[in-house]
Amino acid sequence: SSMLPHSGHSPSGLPDWFDYRHTQNIFSTADFVAQALGLDGHVVAISTACSSSAKVFAAAYRAMQTGLCDAAIVGGVDSLCLTTLYGFNSLQLLSNEVCKPADVARKGISIGEAAGFAILERPEAAASAYGLLGYGESSDAHHMSSPDPDGRGAAAAMRAALDRAALPAATIDYINLHGTGTQANDAAEDRGVVSEFGTATPCSSTKGWTGHTLGAAGIVEAALSLLCIETGLLPRSLQTQTRDAALQANILMETRRAAVNVVMSNSFGFGGSNCSLILGRAQ
Repeated sequence: SSMLPHSGHSPSGLPDWFDYRHTQNIFSTADFVAQALGLDGHVVAISTACSSSAKVFAAAYRAMQTGLCDAAIVGGVDSLCLTTLYGFNSLQLLSNEVCKPADVARKGISIGEAAGFAILERPEAAASAYGLLGYGESSDAHHMSSPDPDGRGAAAAMRAALDRAALPAATIDYINLHGTGTQANDAAEDRGVVSEFGTATPCSSTKGWTGHTLGAAGIVEAALSLLCIETGLLPRSLQTQTRDAALQANILMETRRAAVNVVMSNSFGFGGSNCSLILGRAQ
């Protein structure tokens, strides 16, 4: 800080040299939502890459459990950005064609953009027929960007979600995979899923439909999971042409109708910041 000019502070309390308008502020989205909706309670921004808007469900649940609030608005937003595009391209994770989750010839992610929000309430006050039944979080502590190749962090998050929901694995009707379409992610997640669920539970990635919406992926796929429950629909892994024979999970190659009551949605962030949500009909 000795190298920075010391010319006093602005009325906001920030140093005069700090260009607030043109500086990234992760909290700005959460602050905007609170201001736009006239909320003055607990406001927090969670930035854990691709698990961000899944982990907000867990944070809101804990906030309600500890009495900080009676209800919470959760969500996530991400827009296309050259920094992100160049960054993923430098890591050789960006596909030069449409995203093909679980395909033997998958080449990487296709970046999308999205925003989504939901309201969480205490079960006794909720009017919705659907709810958050459980969540699990873990950290791979393996590598700055790559997932644990054995899927141990992914498996730990899924196991924690099942334990918190007090549900056996067999009660999960469908798993919405993180399924980014990179070689490493799809293989690691597959190992984690098979270790906890075996090879029978139907699962697919919906990123072939939406692209990878990064910080908004958790909320987008939570919404899609609720639509699966509401409509009784198990979506196929769109764009997957030749299923990778090395993957053992029951990846859906065709969309089908079925009774869906409980869904697990996986969101695994850069470097192994993992979150699994269990969503289902209110109990």
